[in-house]
Amino acid sequence: MIDASASVLSRPVAVPAEGAPTEPLTELADRICAGAVRLAAATSAWLRLVAEFDERGGWHGVGITSCAHWLAWKCSLTPGTARQHVRVARALGELPVIAAAFASGELSYSKVRALTRVAEPATEAELVEFARHATASQVERTVRAWRRADDVDAGRVRDRRRFTWWTEDDGMISLQLRMEPEAGAELLAAVESLAERDARRDRAARKRAVGEVGTADDAAQDDAEPLPVSTERRCRALTQLASAAAEADRRAGDPPRREVVVVVDAGVLADDEAAGRAALEGGPALTPAQARRLACDAAVTAIVTDGAQVLAQGRARRFATRAQRRALLMRDGGCAAPGCEETRVERLHAHHLRSWLAGGRTDVSNMVLLCDVHHGVVHDEDLRLSRPGGRLVAVAPNGRRVWADATLGSERFRGTAADPLDGLGPDPDQLPAALPSDGERMDLQHVVWALMAHRDVVRRRAA
Repeated sequence: MIDASASVLSRPVAVPAEGAPTEPLTELADRICAGAVRLAAATSAWLRLVAEFDERGGWHGVGITSCAHWLAWKCSLTPGTARQHVRVARALGELPVIAAAFASGELSYSKVRALTRVAEPATEAELVEFARHATASQVERTVRAWRRADDVDAGRVRDRRRFTWWTEDDGMISLQLRMEPEAGAELLAAVESLAERDARRDRAARKRAVGEVGTADDAAQDDAEPLPVSTERRCRALTQLASAAAEADRRAGDPPRREVVVVVDAGVLADDEAAGRAALEGGPALTPAQARRLACDAAVTAIVTDGAQVLAQGRARRFATRAQRRALLMRDGGCAAPGCEETRVERLHAHHLRSWLAGGRTDVSNMVLLCDVHHGVVHDEDLRLSRPGGRLVAVAPNGRRVWADATLGSERFRGTAADPLDGLGPDPDQLPAALPSDGERMDLQHVVWALMAHRDVVRRRAA
């Protein structure tokens, strides 16, 4: 992907010599605001290219499932960001007023991204007028409230359930839950009850340790008084609830309980000072002490390595063993096809680079993980796969190399002054000095009511 900022913010920034006066802050602020306007206009021009490319089907190729898939691969975007760009690019084709305001630098991409979720040709003019005077955060809040009201009207409240998790930069795991009020209240009550019970038992143990003896009335009062419960106790209570529920009522034929998988180098298990890795599979790093403790847990599977290769992954047979699949997931991280972000274990297949029927061994070095889509493509297109240097190469029967390196397409722009956005955006002198935004407080309920009331009037007139 061409870095738009390289062409949009092309004015050089002088580095002042030591002791020399720096650029006045007011001028620096003006340049930052003007740069944001030009970035918005350039993004609009770039999205027009994306829309045309999508409409003409330029993204079609072996194993490429969508324009967003191609964009994520070729332009180094995350899949979610790529999907949002394609969605906005498509929506702008039906919303000329928003598209014009975006192209002229009046609206930022953040505002446009939000508006295109609810805008219709009959309502976009009013939404643009509102967005000109609101901050991007206010526009987002308004659109969220608008969509909530629509969901309630359409009876889609249950569609808003959500269970997501991710690993933070510091290694902590964050959970985000959205559920119906009654189910959420039951979960919170169970967590609080278990955490408070844990706190009471700790307090009783401390009293026994110091030899304190109380009366029956004191014990009754202790039971009646709520105890302050720490975040640590709540997290532990939630873990205990989930673990107990996973073990309860297990019957013959039930699928095995999902296990925690730890990947650890053999040297790390033996010595705290050894260089190597220890981490949860697909998750954060662990200290040697944490890895040793987890490796001794019967509910945890440890994959021990020698720092490079996975050790002792089973005898050769046609289908990969469970241990081999874990080893492949550790090595490939998910589907090995370029641009594919599939990591769900149930969607991944262990594919032989050299066919088992042709004498290939069922060994980790002779297998690669592919998602069900790309696995089907490999067989349908009769692709030959190899991993020279650890990078997956796919060759079609006619000798054509597919799934080429994503960086090859940008070679023609290197070493030249050509700007692929030249002529697509307005002249910089025609752009405003800054993106409009009053930033004043707003009455969210009133704004949503007014915008939705206008939309309903427009719909009634059109009916």
